[in-house]
Formats: sequence, C-alpha cells, structure tokens
Amino acid sequence: MKWKGPKPLKVAILGGPCTGKTTLCKRLDVDYSMAGYKSNVCLEYVRDYIVRYGVPESIFEQFLLYEGQKRREEALAYCDIIFCDNATILNYVYGLLSCDLTKPKENHALTLLFSWAMKDLSGYEIFYIPREFEVMDDGVRYQDQEAAMLLDRKIKAMLDIMNVPYTIISGDLETRVQAVKDKIGFDPNYRKPVCVPPEVEAAATAE
Repeated sequence: MKWKGPKPLKVAILGGPCTGKTTLCKRLDVDYSMAGYKSNVCLEYVRDYIVRYGVPESIFEQFLLYEGQKRREEALAYCDIIFCDNATILNYVYGLLSCDLTKPKENHALTLLFSWAMKDLSGYEIFYIPREFEVMDDGVRYQDQEAAMLLDRKIKAMLDIMNVPYTIISGDLETRVQAVKDKIGFDPNYRKPVCVPPEVEAAATAE
C-alpha cells in the first residue's frame, strides 16, 4: 500500500462521461472499507453545480468548480485513501474547451488553470478509463456522444503532453477493480493499530 500518512492517497479515476468512473470508485471504496482502510469516495463537484446553477459556459466558472472540488477532497483528509471520480487537474481541460484564446483575460485564466493543474498532478495516483459505453442521458449530463468523445481525447492528450504517469484500465468492473488494487496495493485483512495512551495502558496493567 502506497499510503504512508498523514495525507491520504488520492486515487483519481479519469475519463469522459459515462465511462464507469463513479461505479468503480464506489466499488473500490466498499472493498477497501471492508478490509479496514479509512476510505471514501470524492464525487465530482461539477454535477451539483450544474443542478444548482446550470451548465458552466465560461472559463471563469472553472475557478469555482476547482475550489468546489478542492474543498471536497480536503474534507476527506482524515482518510487513508480517497477514490475520486474527478480531479482538480481536469478544470484545465474544461477550460480549454470553453476558452477564447483571442481574449487576453481568458488566455490568462487558462494559464492559471494550467499552473494549478501542474501543481496538483503529483498529489494523485491516476487511472484513465477509455470509452467502452455510449453516453446515457441522465437529465443532468450535458455532453452528447460526440462531445463526450472529444472530452475523452482532451483528457488523455493532457496526460500525455504533460508526461503524467497514469494507468489505463478497461474491461468489466471486476477487471478494473483488480487493476487498481494491483497498482496501489490491497491487504484484505488491513487494520490500523489502535493507539492507546500510556496512562490508560498503565492503569489497565495495574488492575
């Protein structure tokens, strides 16, 4: 297991919409929690944002989405491991799709998102899921099949261009789960030792 503490290991499952990211994160969380790890799922903030405010159209909204995702991750700082179906580094990718490079302010905003992405990259163990399913309309998701495939390519291109180490996982759910476990480590009988204060241990011994 790569986790050494005190910071949690952040496992980022990346890919476009409808690639099975959330399902994989939830299954991994169950398996690791049952084994004794302090694990949790960090869901994408953008989904809640869309429900409340509508589809983000401006690159400047990516700063709000970045902060929202960052705070969700920070709220889980007590964990050994966090399974993220999104990551702050993706706000740069979404920024690319909405940026008008002829406008200086938007160009500067994209530069900032890029610098933040570069800063955050080392904090994740990254897995990429290639598209194996068609996009389903769930009433919230706004990408169609063509837009989703474009996003797939943009995410993978960003990882490749930045020379980011990542692992491609595909296949059915069981295959994907095992691939992640093989990469980050998994002890089915993992238990964190209970820290007993010296005075309590002494009192128990005296009795």
